[in-house]
Amino acid sequence: MQVMPLHSFKGESTALVHWPAGEHFQLHYHAGGEEIYVIRGEFIDEHGRYPAGSWIRNPHMSKHDRYVEQDTVIFVKVDHLSS
Repeated sequence: MQVMPLHSFKGESTALVHWPAGEHFQLHYHAGGEEIYVIRGEFIDEHGRYPAGSWIRNPHMSKHDRYVEQDTVIFVKVDHLSS
């Protein structure tokens, strides 16, 4: 997995993330929520499959187990939905 940080301010951050085919990320949660836009490929979690063009918004304290089957690039913003 490759992460290109774009912005960080007061605990909130944004990044571009490249997930290589077959990458699996351990179960985790975001105390401040997150938003993801799938730029290329397909992002998969326990709730569904999100192809390029999908926008995902996970609330404060959401948990997820994610993986990809193909090269995938996402834009992610975290820790800005704390209440």
